Amino acid sequence: MTKTFGATSTTDEVLEGVGLSGKRVLVTGVSAGLGVETARVLAAHGAEVIGAARDLAKAKVATERVRAEAAKGGGLELAELDLASLKSVRACADALVAAGRPFDLVIANAGVMACPKGETTDGFETQFGTNHLGHFVLVNRIASLMKPGSRLVNLSSAGHRYADVGPRRSEFRAHPLYRVRGLWPVEDRQYPVRRRVRPAA
Repeated sequence: MTKTFGATSTTDEVLEGVGLSGKRVLVTGVSAGLGVETARVLAAHGAEVIGAARDLAKAKVATERVRAEAAKGGGLELAELDLASLKSVRACADALVAAGRPFDLVIANAGVMACPKGETTDGFETQFGTNHLGHFVLVNRIASLMKPGSRLVNLSSAGHRYADVGPRRSEFRAHPLYRVRGLWPVEDRQYPVRRRVRPAA
């Protein structure tokens, strides 16, 4: 690749001249924002996109343009996934594994930011549980569907740079940055994907 891309580059510029026919991609968070745009440009270049979202009705409306611009065999299929519920995560992952159709690319895009203080269904802090743990369980459970040479892309933000506390829950909950800004003070990290799906995950 000889082109250089930056903060002002568009998705169409990045994929200009790139054909994705025959490629299968999982994108989480296709009910708004980056997830919708990511799904749109992938499908427009021929990829078969599986778009995961918590609210399928909202996602269906949000992705109308994705389906309209799909070309060269590209398309979009929606899958229900609530990353704040590990039961939902397991159900989505298990359905994908049961279907047995491998992925060339998985984009862990979905997430929440600066949300009110709360917990996931499983009792984890909302932002950490949704953005980190939900995707961690999802990816590990579908690891068997990742083709040799496939890619996993984890989206993150620079939010961790504005908080300086550790992950201890008592310290975290009492920290003024959390109360004011809803930040999760732990740097995003890339976790190695286990090649074997762990049933207990």
